[in-house]
Amino acid sequence: MSMLDLTGMIDEIENSQDPTVLGAGSEHKLRIVYVRGGFARDKSFEGDGECEYISPVYEVPNEPMAKEFSSFLWIPDKTKLSPKSYERAKNDFRKFIKAFKIDISKPLDYEDDLPGHEGWAILGTKNSDEYGEQNTIKSFQIGQ
Repeated sequence: MSMLDLTGMIDEIENSQDPTVLGAGSEHKLRIVYVRGGFARDKSFEGDGECEYISPVYEVPNEPMAKEFSSFLWIPDKTKLSPKSYERAKNDFRKFIKAFKIDISKPLDYEDDLPGHEGWAILGTKNSDEYGEQNTIKSFQIGQ
């Protein structure tokens, strides 16, 4: 059996702080930690199928106790989204790729190619029964 000696860290461990949510309206540098993806339906869908999405999970590198949080991006698909949702999906993706300097001139594997990219955003907050209070992206900052 392996032995673990934390006796020199008792005070540090017992006085550690819970992760926090950063203030709404604050601007922070973000790093993509990982990206989930899948298929879902939305009330705006034109067809019978589901539309693909990605959900990047972010950390704030200079705030080690800030909670990680995610955003949601529909993959633009004319055959699945209404014209309005399609245009918004394109615009959301444009802001995301510009903020994180992501090259979409060639195919990419979002699970492998996006983690590690850094960009800036102004944060918002939201509260849910399932996850409690968490940060959101109010707007991506392009050209930082």
